[in-house]
Amino acid sequence: MPLVSVVIPVYNGERFLRETLESVFAQTYQDYEIVCVDDGSKDASLAILNEYRDRITVVQQANTGQAGARNTGAKTGTGKYLAFLDQDDRWYPQMLERQVAILEANPEAVMVHCDMDWIDETGHVTQRSLVSASRRSVHKGVTMPQLVGWDPCIYPSTMLIRRVAFDRVGGFDPELRSYGEDIDLMLRLRPEGLFIFLDETGTQYRKHSTNFSGSGSDAMFRCAEKFFQKLKVCYVGDKRKQALLNRFFANLYSDWGKMKMGSGLRGEAQRLLLRSIKHCPWQFRTYSRLIRSIGV
Repeated sequence: MPLVSVVIPVYNGERFLRETLESVFAQTYQDYEIVCVDDGSKDASLAILNEYRDRITVVQQANTGQAGARNTGAKTGTGKYLAFLDQDDRWYPQMLERQVAILEANPEAVMVHCDMDWIDETGHVTQRSLVSASRRSVHKGVTMPQLVGWDPCIYPSTMLIRRVAFDRVGGFDPELRSYGEDIDLMLRLRPEGLFIFLDETGTQYRKHSTNFSGSGSDAMFRCAEKFFQKLKVCYVGDKRKQALLNRFFANLYSDWGKMKMGSGLRGEAQRLLLRSIKHCPWQFRTYSRLIRSIGV
């Protein structure tokens, strides 16, 4: 059995899929298997995957979203460790070698993750060491580290997880199709053991015109609402965290209302903006948006 199962969820990923696969084949560490889950693609993704049938395992399923596809890949694979790579991202050659060595040397650790660079559509690096830069930055407003006491914003393409821990927490939540599924997993995984940050770049995260296709959609906002509702239940009885979550909800409903207003749905916008004010009545921008939605 391979030591590492590399899971690649695929949905209409024909544009960059070959580059992603080639970055795995180029790893200096070779004790791995690749499980690609075609999540109901409508483009040439499956045809591309079939070209590599002698080197990868391909699973086909109806569309369940990225979280569901990752879970299917994890169940199909047999490795002691799970690595998740998105269909448009790439790894540097030492990614697996360095992370496997860390987990092998630290049995108390359940997950290791690394830094990453941003690349553009052509594969050129546009920003280096994004995670380290973000940790040094001062972030305005409420943040996840303020809420939970540590930074759970860890990108799936940068992590290697012990399978036993992943299985114990139930994997990704398939209900969180377009927001928060990675943070939700990290919050459930953290009590299982140590997280180790490898302060070197192992991943190239690609920013392009289609990888934020769900951003600003009703589906994304509903998913975000569901994610924060899960946290509300998790932190019942903690007044400080409930207050912070109210601010998260206020931002969510305010931005959702703004989106509805841009779509000409003023009535829906007003209901969402009023809901935002109910959660946090001290945000000027929400009142400004509400006034514009009324047409005053």
